[in-house]
Amino acid sequence: MRSNFPNSGWLTVAVLGLLAVGGIGLWQRGGAQAGDLLSRVRAAGVLRVANTQASPPWSMIDDKKQLVGFDVDVAYELAKRLGIPKVEFVAGRFADFIAGIEANKYDIVISGQTVTEERKKVVDFSIPYQAISVSVFTRPSRVGQFKSLEDLSGKRVAVTSGSTQEKFVREKVPGAIPKTYENGTLALMDVAFGRADAGLFNRFVGAYLAQKNGLLVAPAFDLGVELNAMSFRKGEAAFKAAVDKALADMIADGTLTAISKKWLGGQDMAAALAKYAK
Repeated sequence: MRSNFPNSGWLTVAVLGLLAVGGIGLWQRGGAQAGDLLSRVRAAGVLRVANTQASPPWSMIDDKKQLVGFDVDVAYELAKRLGIPKVEFVAGRFADFIAGIEANKYDIVISGQTVTEERKKVVDFSIPYQAISVSVFTRPSRVGQFKSLEDLSGKRVAVTSGSTQEKFVREKVPGAIPKTYENGTLALMDVAFGRADAGLFNRFVGAYLAQKNGLLVAPAFDLGVELNAMSFRKGEAAFKAAVDKALADMIADGTLTAISKKWLGGQDMAAALAKYAK
């Protein structure tokens, strides 16, 4: 059948061309991006960094409404060594970090994520930049009641939503009743106020939050050490190599030690990594 529109062949080509251009534009603005990550962030001059902004002393809003903390200082130092002049911080939750990487909401997560085989199927990790002891906390009057994981059975156990601690309680502590929270401060408060019987926390952070907020909690026993790293989109070999080199240099030249001693009560994170990250 003959078309009723003149020059219909030209119109078809033009429409297809517009669709192609529009499709490319949409593709580049969505989760998949043209070019490798390292080249893009250097060209943009901005490194988009995700953290919780509610996990003292790693990342938190201070009295001057400024984002500060160990992970914040590490992010600025990393960007400088990558040759990127600006850092843009994006607030997120542990439960959403990986989905945010896949959706291109940020370039990298610098928030003490524990490296696990399950997570490595979805994202890539840097070399470790934290070695953290994980402990069971409870009220001081109840410390003697918790000596092993078996003692958590039937108990309400506070954990941060989406954390490896939540996964551990659900999979490795039969009979425990997990209670999840947006951040460690809220979880520890419920332990202190008796709304949870115990909680799993980074040992240093638990002690820090307890002191800072006047919470009556204490560590009952340790579970072990977790190695934490930075995560980003899979397959970004050049970006990973650059990040790993920057972190290795920060460890070697004392920069990571200085940052950790500033924020972690004198703790030397580089020394902890030398001991546990083998």
